[in-house]
Amino acid sequence: MKVYALQLLLLVAVLAAPCTTVVSRASGGAGPPARCNPLALRPCAAAVIYGARPSGECCAKVRELEPCLCGYSRNPDLRRYINSREGRRVAAVCRVRRLRC
Repeated sequence: MKVYALQLLLLVAVLAAPCTTVVSRASGGAGPPARCNPLALRPCAAAVIYGARPSGECCAKVRELEPCLCGYSRNPDLRRYINSREGRRVAAVCRVRRLRC
């Protein structure tokens, strides 16, 4: 249990760090949001760390930030969560297509 608590604290610390990614808009389409804020994925912490079922709020945020997920998967502080087995399971349950970065 201590390991899970430590992982949760680590995730919160990583997400609380000022690590927003600015994504430029692709020409010719709606493109990704102007700012990608990993803090918006906090509703998914229990699902990624403990394997809980993702909430509706979590799935909504994952779908909203889908254009940002490739950037998160390249971030050394976030990739361990995005690329983890549980992170991939959250994406599948929330019906977010597989990352093709």
